[in-house]
Amino acid sequence: MSISALTGLLRQHIGLDPESIGQEAIEQSIKRRMSAAGLDNPDLYFMKVTEDPVELTALVDEITVGETWFFREFRAFSVLQEKALSSRSRLNGLTQFRVASMPCSSGEEAYSIAMALFDIGFQENQFVVDGYDINTDAMRKARKAEYGRVSFRGTMPDFSKPYFKKHGDGFSLKPMVKQCVSFHQANLLELANNAEPRLYDVIFCRNFLIYLDAPSRKRMADVLRRSLAEDGILMVGHCEAPSIAQLGFHTLARDKRFAFSKASRDALAVNVMPPLTRPLATPDTQKQPVKPSLPTGKPALRSGAESPKASILSPAKTKPPTLAFTRQSDEFVRPAVKTAAVRGALPGQSSTAGESLEDQLDAIEMLADSGKLDKAKEACRQLMRQHPENIEAQFLMGVISEAAGEWASAFQYFRKVLYLHPEHHEALLHGAMVCERQGEMTKAENLRTRLSRLIG
Repeated sequence: MSISALTGLLRQHIGLDPESIGQEAIEQSIKRRMSAAGLDNPDLYFMKVTEDPVELTALVDEITVGETWFFREFRAFSVLQEKALSSRSRLNGLTQFRVASMPCSSGEEAYSIAMALFDIGFQENQFVVDGYDINTDAMRKARKAEYGRVSFRGTMPDFSKPYFKKHGDGFSLKPMVKQCVSFHQANLLELANNAEPRLYDVIFCRNFLIYLDAPSRKRMADVLRRSLAEDGILMVGHCEAPSIAQLGFHTLARDKRFAFSKASRDALAVNVMPPLTRPLATPDTQKQPVKPSLPTGKPALRSGAESPKASILSPAKTKPPTLAFTRQSDEFVRPAVKTAAVRGALPGQSSTAGESLEDQLDAIEMLADSGKLDKAKEACRQLMRQHPENIEAQFLMGVISEAAGEWASAFQYFRKVLYLHPEHHEALLHGAMVCERQGEMTKAENLRTRLSRLIG
């Protein structure tokens, strides 16, 4: 018996796909736990893990070390506010607006949800926020609700200021926010066994599915389907859109590719209010603003290169790609346009004369977002034959290949993008993630170093 047996045990217990974080990273985590347990024989450690639930929990904690931050990807919280306001008329003393963070890691996402709801006038008796995570240390930090500056690495909405107070070298959440969130330590995959699942109006499950093997993704999709209200909204990571679409969920809207429903748009009328836009600022207790940093897509390993995550069975670990199917832009998504995909045509086929390159790229993105990766790939190849040096087409092909699990191919496309545009932030980020999944940690660290220099 070898470390591979322990890897198999983790796959069985938490659905971990070893390729998602790299076998080398898993082996390092196992060896750290073996050392802590005073064992150097994998066979003996396997026996200990299978016989001692406490040690199994410790091993899972080691593997699922998570890292996240407040208001990560603010657009998702704007959609949350839209949904909450459209549901407000039905709320009363017995009916509350319910939101879940699955997984929730150290609590920043769950508390961000509560603050976003307070900001639109919700009272604490009008909503419920539940955070779920398997990691015991993450649960402890979440309940403590004290955070250092790393949790504020992104831009913070102006309305967040009143909810924090200075606490030593960091900040703590005020009781009015802290008491509105309940945390539950749980293996998310086992929630499918609950006879009477809790129903939520909105579920945040971002950048978690990518770390699961195929059977576990299906199990998690069942959990989400059973836990989401009929007219509820599911938030996923941008690059998870193709996977969740293939598992039976439907994109909420063209400009909300990260938001899904259980029913198609034709079968479900979703009330959408104008986006709530606010100036972004850091907490007033900070003397200088924290520069926004791009999210990453790997679990944070306690040794080696920095690779934050929202946590594999703890939330939104870090995400894979920042804006999965968006290109080098400061916007979350571009304005919707009537594309070739809407008309049923693909690039290189009988598309409308004069169709712009932008429209053709949009058509490919829509195919990818709907889970039609093979068609998206073929359409992108046709477009690249017409425009062999187009950076956006090369990058999009890399993202599609990454979503399909074709790591080597994806890296070649990202490398070409970087040859044509050495400062392409997203290509650096995606390239680093792909290298990590192939176990090429040194190459990944070099790309992340280049990215960190660019974003300062």
